[in-house]
Amino acid sequence: MKKTDFLRFLSAFELSNTKISKILDIMAEDFSFEKFVNEDELEKVLHEDYFTIVKKANEKFLTAYIEKLNALDIKIITRADEDFPEKLLHVDDPPYYIFYKGDISLLNDKCVAIVGTRMPSPYGITVTERFAKELALAGGVIVSGLAYGVDSIAHRKALEENGKTVAVLAGGFNNIYPQENYSLFCEIATKGLVLTEHRPDVKSVKYLFPQRNRIVAGISDALLITEAGAKSGTTITKDFALDYGVPIYAVPGNITSTKSEGTNALIASMQGICAIDPQSIIDDLGLVKKKKVSQQLSIDEALIVDKLKDACSDIDEIQLKTKLNINKLNSLLTTLEIKGIIKRLPGGLYSLS
Repeated sequence: MKKTDFLRFLSAFELSNTKISKILDIMAEDFSFEKFVNEDELEKVLHEDYFTIVKKANEKFLTAYIEKLNALDIKIITRADEDFPEKLLHVDDPPYYIFYKGDISLLNDKCVAIVGTRMPSPYGITVTERFAKELALAGGVIVSGLAYGVDSIAHRKALEENGKTVAVLAGGFNNIYPQENYSLFCEIATKGLVLTEHRPDVKSVKYLFPQRNRIVAGISDALLITEAGAKSGTTITKDFALDYGVPIYAVPGNITSTKSEGTNALIASMQGICAIDPQSIIDDLGLVKKKKVSQQLSIDEALIVDKLKDACSDIDEIQLKTKLNINKLNSLLTTLEIKGIIKRLPGGLYSLS
């Protein structure tokens, strides 16, 4: 039996990487089911798991298991496969196998992790969309964790721009969390990549999220935190990035906003590079920003766009700045939305797309 097949067999059981490592040491280069069943030393390593696995240790079980994964459109790649992503070999406690849907080769491209608060402010939404858009248009692969807030915004914006995005799950494919992001998960699986180190039925329990974050940081060539509070979970991802030598960028925020305390502190401590424009990250990673075809705007449309360049505004502020008739302004805002030049944000605010 090949080592790749043996690792696929082991992936069917809930075994830690430590146990798998010990099993491989005992099995040496002989990965036959016969040796596995008759190896007394394995019982000391696996304890109660040993008898459960021994009952299933045969070629028929492995074949049925792989067929079941195929039926769910779930692929599996092991450390013994030649095309196992090299980036995954350099994370803490590297996984022996990865379950995935989509294009695993995306991990060979320049990947930028975008993470942050699960409850972003209008400012946080705006800057996350801006950075995700520009990085995706420049060919960067947007990586995140499919969570509420910044994660979801970054994934969606990359997809809107026909860019590529990678979602790393904390659990298995049969337990997508949060469930509200199931349609987003399906779209990423079709157009990008979704991966996890866990079997399909594993639930996304609390202790698995830090494990997920080590992979988010490890497969990325840069980490961007767009908005995060002082006690944000993004600190875990940031710490992994520091350990891996992954460059960290943080978007500065209002010093009176608690939602930006984490990013501002990161910049002040000089652990993160102050990111005020996506172009700096694009340049650092050697990406090339794609030119977009400019759209012809009327004088009044251009006036509105110019007023939104500095900050998002509500209709009253835009009317005050442009002096346009309110009915005409409403019509122009709708037209600019349809053209994809501006977008409506929560709270009745508008910003550039």
